[in-house]
Amino acid sequence: MTRNNLEVGMKCIKYMLLCITAIFVLTSALIISVGTTIYAIYHDVSFFLEDHFFSPATFVIVIGVIMLFVSLFGCIGALKESTCLVNIFAVILSLVFVLEIAAAIAAYSLRGQVTDMLDEKLRVTLPFYYENDEVHDAFDFIQSRLNCCGVDSYMDWSVVPPPPGVSGISISNITVPNSCCAESRYNTIGDVEIDECTKLYANGCLPRVYYLVYQSAGLLGAGAMTIAFIQIIGIVFSFSLASSIRKAKSERERRRWEIQERMINAYTSLNPNQEKQAPVVYVPFHGQTTA
Repeated sequence: MTRNNLEVGMKCIKYMLLCITAIFVLTSALIISVGTTIYAIYHDVSFFLEDHFFSPATFVIVIGVIMLFVSLFGCIGALKESTCLVNIFAVILSLVFVLEIAAAIAAYSLRGQVTDMLDEKLRVTLPFYYENDEVHDAFDFIQSRLNCCGVDSYMDWSVVPPPPGVSGISISNITVPNSCCAESRYNTIGDVEIDECTKLYANGCLPRVYYLVYQSAGLLGAGAMTIAFIQIIGIVFSFSLASSIRKAKSERERRRWEIQERMINAYTSLNPNQEKQAPVVYVPFHGQTTA
C-alpha cells in the first residue's frame, strides 16, 4: 500500500511538473514578445531616453530565452525521473527567479525618473529642431505617431523660428512643423494643388511620451512578477518531484533486496538436507605413521 501511494504521488507530481514546464514554454515566448515589443517602443523614442531605460527590456528578453532552455531540463528530468536533472531545473529556476525580481524592481524604479527626464530632454532639444537632423526626425516621429504638437502645446514652437526657405504651418504668427497637422485639405489655386492644414494637434507631446514610457515600464514589471509567481510553483514541484524520485528509488532497492532474500530462503527451505550436512574439512596428508 505504501509503495502504491508513493508511486501515485510521484506520478501526480511528475505530470504536474510537465504541465508547469509547458506553461513555462508558453510564458517564455510571451515574455520574449513583450520584451521585444517594449524594446521596439523605446527604440522609437530612444532619442529622448537615456540608455539605462533599455536595460529592463533587454533583461526580460534574456530571461525569456534562458527559461526556454531551462524548460528542457524539467521536461527531460520529469520523463526520465532523473533526480539530477530535476534538481538542476529547480536550482536554475531559483536563480532566474532572483533575476526576474531584480528586473521588476528596475522597471518600477525607472517609472519615477520618467517625468523629469522627458521634460528636460524635450525642452532642451526643441530649439534645435531646424539645426539637428536627429532632433528633426525625432520630433516629427512623435508628433505624427502620437498625435501631438510641441512639448505642452503648439505654442512652444513660437521660440523656434524656421530658417529662410523652410515651409511650415502658420497660425497666429507661429510657424509649426508639418508633422503637427491633424487634418488637411487640397485647395486648387490656378493649376496648382496646395495641401492646406485645417486643424492642428491640440495636445502636447510630453504627456503622450510620458504615458507611453511609463506604461511600458509598468508592463515590464508586471510581466516579470507574473512569471516569478509561476516559477515559485515550478520550484516547489521540482524539489517535491526530486524527493519523490529518491524515495521511490530507495523503495525499489529495498523491495529488490527483499525479493532476493525470499528467493534464497525459499531455495534453502526446499533443500533441507543440504543445511544439515556437515562441512567437509580437508586435512593435508603428511605420510604414514606407525603405532
